[in-house]
Amino acid sequence: MFGEGKAAEGVDGLVVQGLLQGAVLKGHDPQAIMQKAGIAPDVYGNPHAAIDGPSLVRLVRAIQFALDDVYLGFFAQGCRLALETERLLSFLSCSSFGEALRVSIRFTDAMSIDAGPRISEEHGTGLQHICKYTTIPGVDRDIFVWIRFVWIYHLFSWLIGRPLALREISVRGPRPVQLNGFDRFGLFHCPVKYDAPVDALSYDRNDLTVRLVHNSIKEYDDYYASEPDWYVPLGQSQSWRERTQQVLIELQKAGMWSAPIEVVAARLRTRPRRLRHDLALEGESFQDIKTRLRGELASAYLLASDLPVTAIGFELGFSEPGSFSRHFISWAGVAPSVYRSTHVSDAAMVAAATALLNDRRAS
Repeated sequence: MFGEGKAAEGVDGLVVQGLLQGAVLKGHDPQAIMQKAGIAPDVYGNPHAAIDGPSLVRLVRAIQFALDDVYLGFFAQGCRLALETERLLSFLSCSSFGEALRVSIRFTDAMSIDAGPRISEEHGTGLQHICKYTTIPGVDRDIFVWIRFVWIYHLFSWLIGRPLALREISVRGPRPVQLNGFDRFGLFHCPVKYDAPVDALSYDRNDLTVRLVHNSIKEYDDYYASEPDWYVPLGQSQSWRERTQQVLIELQKAGMWSAPIEVVAARLRTRPRRLRHDLALEGESFQDIKTRLRGELASAYLLASDLPVTAIGFELGFSEPGSFSRHFISWAGVAPSVYRSTHVSDAAMVAAATALLNDRRAS
């Protein structure tokens, strides 16, 4: 359980209480729901306590299951979870985020008279997803708008396998303030307009054509079963450099030593130009990563195998011995034979090279 303590790590007990308002008005015991979500009872309504990101996910799911209502009891007319499953099925087969968004909006509009989503075309590179919610008396509409935006953001980020590049968030409510200083709108990583005329998410047009990487209810259920952290953008723990490197290693194992960025970008469900941009933000370049990986494997072959230098060059896709030697000198600063004779007696380096070679040897 996550009760009082490091309160600055998440939304406070007042937000927890606000999220449970619909359930309370429908006669449910908030403490029982919190217990199912693994949240300490003293968090409820306590501005000095907070819950972490996975606890927030568990709380929302516990409320939804207790009420059998996607909308947490905030609408006069709820939406059963079975309908939510049908809505997911309606767009999981879509080819792109833009198509899935439009299908989802049409389905949502038909599901409840209290939810009125629509798309507003913007000039330039953006597209605005306006959400119109009619909540019942006695609940905090601003908290509901926030949690729905969190859900929308993470659902579609999960669908495309990376965080959406939101251009802006607009909310009709004022900027929320917590005693612990946690900014619950900070998780969107984009500018936020408060006291705006509409509640809306603005998407980058470049994201609209990104292909979906998930297409089944099982994957959706597995995602929630993993207790994702809604305070952290999807895949934040893995950088674009790491993801690019993984794909290149897979391609190198298959013998594709000079994979173009178009092939790697397609594997990562993004565009070459976008991939270059994202790598540049991390201080990396596609060519540098590709060159480094090939050089690491060349070094491993030199120390962990008895293959002649010429044979190693052929293993790594070089058709001419001289080409391999020239490239290796640019990687390591010395000729392959010099590198081998200098380091082959270093047991630690040989052990590391053996492990790397076993892991990344071309099939």
